[in-house]
Amino acid sequence: YTAHSICTPSRAALLTGRLPVRSGMCGNAYGSQHSMQPMVLACDAANGLPLNETTVAESLKDAGYSTMMIGKWHLGQQVKYQPTRQGFDHYFGLPYSVDMGFAYGNDTMEKPSQFEVCHPVPIIRDEKIIEQPADYSTLSQRYAAEAVEYISTAASSNKPFFLYLAFSHVHVPQFAAKDRIGTSERGYFGDSVEEMDSTVGAVLDAVRAHEGLSTNTFAFLTSDNGAIPSTSNEAYAGNNGLLSGRKAQIWEGGLREPAVAWWPNTIAGHQVIMDVAVTTDVFATFAELAGASLPSDREMDTISMLSILNITHAGKRGDARMVSAGGNTRNVSFFYQGCQLWAVRMGPWKAHFFTDPKPVFPIPQLNSDPVTTSHNTMAVLDDDQLTSHPTAVGGTPHNPPLLFNLESDPSEDFALTGHDDV
Repeated sequence: YTAHSICTPSRAALLTGRLPVRSGMCGNAYGSQHSMQPMVLACDAANGLPLNETTVAESLKDAGYSTMMIGKWHLGQQVKYQPTRQGFDHYFGLPYSVDMGFAYGNDTMEKPSQFEVCHPVPIIRDEKIIEQPADYSTLSQRYAAEAVEYISTAASSNKPFFLYLAFSHVHVPQFAAKDRIGTSERGYFGDSVEEMDSTVGAVLDAVRAHEGLSTNTFAFLTSDNGAIPSTSNEAYAGNNGLLSGRKAQIWEGGLREPAVAWWPNTIAGHQVIMDVAVTTDVFATFAELAGASLPSDREMDTISMLSILNITHAGKRGDARMVSAGGNTRNVSFFYQGCQLWAVRMGPWKAHFFTDPKPVFPIPQLNSDPVTTSHNTMAVLDDDQLTSHPTAVGGTPHNPPLLFNLESDPSEDFALTGHDDV
């Protein structure tokens, strides 16, 4: 699971190992960049990730690691909140989302009203703007080049390293290199996915290129929230499959994400692990592998994933389940809408204390007209498709809460009764 169903809070949780309500990186007003506590930090945000928070980058840096971030930050665009002030030695990327200003190479949006009323999107290196407006058609290739160079430099120095690569794919608007547009069967969305896949491959190839590095490198890939599926099968939209809901909702479709863990000769390939983990657990996992310390002066919400991945401190597969940072593998997960607790999962059970209406989406068809024609016509989004998000306050209260067994009902279609013991 992602720890929150929308950009800024989920990224704060990933980096701090804490629910965003603890750091104040949550809010009850979507897109209110002038608010002192918006749900999402926009392009003119006054705030950012508090500097008294400890990030996983800071913890690893204290343990002797070099650190770099590439990609979307979205935790405060002012210099004092940027990655280089939050534990990263170097940074290359965008300070916020790709829909928050004008940029070149933007393939699925063309009306000015669809952009946040802000300055053009910049590319930042460390703390200096090096390009504005950004050119999205070359962005992924540049991310790959930066990552490859960083890995090569770190490998040559024999210093352990931590690379945080945060893609803008597949947030709207969709984009890709000019020679990739129109090459997938899934329209612009497919082009974006394939470009991201290619970039991940380039990064892992860079690790493999250095003798002995791949067997001493742990890679973890996941997402910060669910998709916003299309209401009419447009080519720019994702799909959450059988999971109900969407980004910015507490239904499974807004929170439940795939994750891939990679460590040759240590994590067995071609396996599916059904244990529950949350993105806050990245902190404890990386800290345990690196021999780094977790902050002891605050409440933490992070539990090492090493036990469910069935690996030992020495980097060898074993049968024993390890004692994690929290003492157990994860059994309870808390889900907030804004700063308000809306749902809890415990074992197979999920209880909703508040809900938003479930949107209904069609199943995408690979060869439907909107997909096959999207390469020749601009897919223009309506303003309300870009700015409409479920409210972060209010919702429908439930007392007793709506209860679902996610093992038998992952779509959350059948609320159960008669389970007072749960």
